[in-house]
Amino acid sequence: MTETDRKDIELIFKTCYRELCLLAYSYVACTDQAEDVVQDVFVKLLMKGKAANIANLKSYIWKSVKNSSLKHVARSKKMESIEQSNLVLVEEEETWDEERDLKLRKAMEKLPPKCKDVFELCVFDGHKYDSAADSLGISVNTVKTQMKKAFRILRHNLADIYFFLLFFGFNY
Repeated sequence: MTETDRKDIELIFKTCYRELCLLAYSYVACTDQAEDVVQDVFVKLLMKGKAANIANLKSYIWKSVKNSSLKHVARSKKMESIEQSNLVLVEEEETWDEERDLKLRKAMEKLPPKCKDVFELCVFDGHKYDSAADSLGISVNTVKTQMKKAFRILRHNLADIYFFLLFFGFNY
């Protein structure tokens, strides 16, 4: 880039900066972002060093500010829609979690009392079969049998729900 090109760019910056900021502001509706857009246009122009190839530098800069402002608005709308879609997903997930929890509680109520006690100790309280057997006063084989029975009943009653979710994310 020649010294003349730099001086031309500097002159346009000094004389048109406010007007360019107002142009950018009319699109982005934020003073700081408008200033950033204008400054970015000038920085890119200086870094590329192609000012000599441009016939009407002032018009080029005006068009660049307009286009950069429009790109900025488009990017911010994308981010806004992503944030909104994340909110929708969280709401749907919470609804699904509530439905799943309700179905699981109903299925748990259908378990026979001894089977339910063994299942709660082993799954929700995290006891090993040995400690569950000791605390309930039954044999380890009875615990295994009751666990198999509980899984079979729950699998049947919760056919429409992924069974592994029972272990992940359920707050009983």
